[in-house]
Order: sequence, then structure tokens, then C-alpha cells
Amino acid sequence: MSVAAGHWLAATGAPRAAVRLHVLLTGIQTGPLDLVADALELLLLALYALGRHRLVRRGRTWPAWNTAAFAAGVALLWIAVGSGLAAYDESSATLHVVQHVLLMMVVPPLLALGKPVTLATQAASRRNQLRILQVVHSRAAATLTFPVVVWFLYYGTMYVYFMTGAYPYSIAHPLFHDATHLWCLLVGYLFWHPLVGLDPARWRWSYPVRIGSLFLGMPFEAFLGIGISEMPHPIAPVNSLADTHSAGDTFWILSMTATGLCLGVVVLQWFGQLARETAREDRRAEIAAERNRARAEELGVHLPPGMTLPWWRLDELEARQARRAGSDVPGASTRAGRGEPADPGGARSAER
Repeated sequence: MSVAAGHWLAATGAPRAAVRLHVLLTGIQTGPLDLVADALELLLLALYALGRHRLVRRGRTWPAWNTAAFAAGVALLWIAVGSGLAAYDESSATLHVVQHVLLMMVVPPLLALGKPVTLATQAASRRNQLRILQVVHSRAAATLTFPVVVWFLYYGTMYVYFMTGAYPYSIAHPLFHDATHLWCLLVGYLFWHPLVGLDPARWRWSYPVRIGSLFLGMPFEAFLGIGISEMPHPIAPVNSLADTHSAGDTFWILSMTATGLCLGVVVLQWFGQLARETAREDRRAEIAAERNRARAEELGVHLPPGMTLPWWRLDELEARQARRAGSDVPGASTRAGRGEPADPGGARSAER
């Protein structure tokens, strides 16, 4: 973002020396790429609303929670790149860090919680549904979303950007700076989609693996923030040393907070899955108990309400009744004792 970008109620860019509250809260970026980004964000919201409207017309419901999560993600995306916050991303390292935390750790999980792929699949025609699923399960998507690759891309992007010359280079080259925003958003979505999202995907992580992945990455976020806060020189020529140290402290505090909140979401999702599985198992047990009670009634066993017999006990009773029925045939036990067939006359007739 250019420092000279326009904003609401102000004709000039944000000052480099100090952060003004009215610019930060009411600023609106009006550069060409900023307007394109605004149009794309509105298009995302319109497409999401259209998909939800189609489901409602078909008599189906869509959870309001998913809609709210997606809308919040798009709103925070605009705050990161189109509001007054973006006016200071080249002059204030601290606000630059806030911007990148939003782009990588806040916006992507909210978009993933909105389940946009699921909505698009359910709202589309049959032909388009097949196309979407083909893309999701394609070889290219499988490669881009491979868990190990995405994990290293996510945390590697943080270190490469802040601990190498990429940060000061982006400050001096606005187009590269804007490209890093898009890259951070993309990598963040690829990282958070299998962790908190419920959309169809090529790779499905178990919940213990998701939790372990987040715990494994949290020290890397903390070490990066501490490394920035202890730099002996400013992170870029336009930033002061105090601003650099403040950016490091801000990074590790915000990153720990964002990852911790997402970790809580994963734990809640895991508990929800366990509750659903328990309910299904209880229902299966109830159905099996009802069938066993009905079978016991057929065998002449009358049970008190709420009691049942295990299947192996019912098999024993059924076998015992079958043996009794066979022993009630006249002469059957005598012939069986002599090793003769139960119906020799029938056997001789069959031979003739």
C-alpha cells in the first residue's frame, strides 16, 4: 500500500512520523489496486449471498454461523488492506505486523469456517458440482494442500518475510508489497482450511494431528516475535528501533492469541464430533436392544421393561427350542440313537 493513498475526510496520505487516530479509524484506501481489491471483496460477499439464497429457494437451510464467519473474514480482509490501517503499513512496523497477522491468522480461518466450497457445491447445478469436486480432488490441489508442504510454507513465509531483506524491499516496492499480501492470504487459507474448515478436501487431518500441528507451530511464532523485538537495528530504514521492537512484541502476542483462539475452535469441533459419534452409537445400541427384545418375545421370553438379552443368549435359546422341536417327532430319538435317519421311508422312496 502506498503511504500517499487517499482516505476518507483526508486528501493526503498518512504521515510517516506519527499514527493519527482519525486516519486509522476512518481512512479508506483509494488507489487503483485498492479499488480492485474492494470490488473483489464485494464480489465474494455477493457470490456467497447468492449461493445461500439458492439453497433457501430449494427449501434448504444454511447455518447462520457459517455466514457470519465468512462475512467477518471479508470485513477483516478489507480492514487489513483497504482501511486506514493500510495507510501506515509502510511507515509503522507495528501496524504492518498487525496487518500480516490479520491476513495470515485471522481472515483465513474465518473464511474457512464459512465453508464456501460446500456452499458452492450445494448451490451449483449437477454439472458444476462435479467440476468443483474434480478441482478439489485434482492432483494439483493435492500437491498444493499436502500437509507437510503447507506447514513449511506457512511458517517459512513468516521467517523469510521478516528476517530477510524481503520486508525492507516490500516497503520500497509497492507492487511487491501488494503481492505479499495476496501470498500471505493464500498461504494462510491453505494452512487453516484443513485445520478449522469443514469443506471437502483431498487431505483430512484427524483432530489430534490438527492440535499437534498448532502446538508445534506456536513456538516458531513466539521465537519470530522475540527475534524481531531483539533486533539491534531497525527492521527497515523507514522504521525506528523502538518501532521495530514494538512490532516484535505485537507479533508474538497477537500470533499466540490468534492461534490459541483457533486451537479452541478445533477442540470444540473435536468435542462436537465425539458427541455426534456417541449419539450415533447410542442410537445403534437402542435399535439393537429393540430388535433383541422383539426376538425374545418371539421365543416366548417375556422381559421386564427396559431389560433385554444379548444376542448370544438369544441364539442359545433359539438353538435349544430347535432341538426340542426335533425331539418331539415320534421315533426320532430312537432312530437317532441307532444311527438311522429320521425318515428312512422317505429316503427309500427317494431312492426308488
